Amino acid sequence: MAKTIGKNLPAKQNEAPPPKKKRTNPFQFFQQVRQEARKVTWTSRQETIISTIMVLVMAGLASLFFFTVDSGISALVTFVLQLGA
Repeated sequence: MAKTIGKNLPAKQNEAPPPKKKRTNPFQFFQQVRQEARKVTWTSRQETIISTIMVLVMAGLASLFFFTVDSGISALVTFVLQLGA
């Protein structure tokens, strides 16, 4: 006889369905949004500027890297194709 790994539990028939969530009107929704936005710790202007500069520098470095690799591969392919001509 094969072993069963899982347990066969009977379904609970007396269990009530979960209560429906109360819908909020748009005014209450925007009040809740404003309350949550006040809880957020926003970055300072200096932190934002430094992060922006770091992203721009890294994007520049990545573009230089890929330009260099692309130029190298292009030169290599051109060299190989000229060998057969």
